[in-house]
Amino acid sequence: MRWQDEQTQQDVKLRQSNRPDTGFLSWSNYIKVHKEDAAKRYEVAQAFLPWPLGFKESVLALRALIRDKKKQQVDFESELHSLYHLAAWESFYPKHSTALDEPGFKIFDYMPGGMITALEIEYQKLGYEQLKLINKTDAKLLVQYYGEPQQHSTLYALYPKLWQQAEARYAKSLDASNKAADIQLTCQALTQPKARGNTHNTSTQASTLPASGLSSASKKYDATGKVIAPAARAPRPKKYPKLQAQHKLGQRPSSKHKYLNKAAKAKQLSLLMVQAIKDRTILQQRLSHINVANIKQTLSNKKLLSVLGVSYLVVNRARRLRTK
Repeated sequence: MRWQDEQTQQDVKLRQSNRPDTGFLSWSNYIKVHKEDAAKRYEVAQAFLPWPLGFKESVLALRALIRDKKKQQVDFESELHSLYHLAAWESFYPKHSTALDEPGFKIFDYMPGGMITALEIEYQKLGYEQLKLINKTDAKLLVQYYGEPQQHSTLYALYPKLWQQAEARYAKSLDASNKAADIQLTCQALTQPKARGNTHNTSTQASTLPASGLSSASKKYDATGKVIAPAARAPRPKKYPKLQAQHKLGQRPSSKHKYLNKAAKAKQLSLLMVQAIKDRTILQQRLSHINVANIKQTLSNKKLLSVLGVSYLVVNRARRLRTK
């Protein structure tokens, strides 16, 4: 399922499984492998929406398709239309959400893509000046096809209520995840054996559990959407490293320690070898795209320059001998 077709939160959860397997390559390098094939590059970039680089690579691929069609003198309005819609969808979220004190992309990524693509996009109301993905060349083509718009704006400015609803849903999901984490910590505390000499109730222990298991990015919010400040934690006692007996006595490491050191070095060496093989594969892929004709032409040019240089030296030396 494409990002544009998502309708429910279940579709959002399955989004990662719908993306292609990039192997050992990062997803950005995986897209750039198809840099020479604009159609394939666009298809692969669409699978990585709504990530920012997914939008960017999709737009770059569409620009390449538009250039090819302009050279062939073929109509490219459909590609320009798709490019404009991508730029419009990307303008729906702000850089930072002041209500939740979170990056705007997190909320945008939590939304089903169908909610964004279902919005009405009018060129006369939206324009092109405030769309980050539209450059000067794109703007000229848009004016050429559709004329100058009446105003310039973004989807974030045109649909503020929809964005506020998205913030509320995201805050609710954070609150639910925090509650689930609290319940899990409480269950773990109740199942742990009670220490000797401790007269406190288990419920008191559960209420004073540290929040070390929670993510630092998770926050709690009240009914108004404001962030609730976390409770102060008690300082942890310092832990000092324990010295082994043989180190205290100044003894030499045993054969067991020598074996462990050798095993660790062998493991590190194997990891380096695996990384070298991966780098070699990447280099081979990059070299496969190099044009052999260009290499031959470069070598022939260098050879010609060498011959001319030697000829100049010979002629210059003969001239000096004549003058003497």
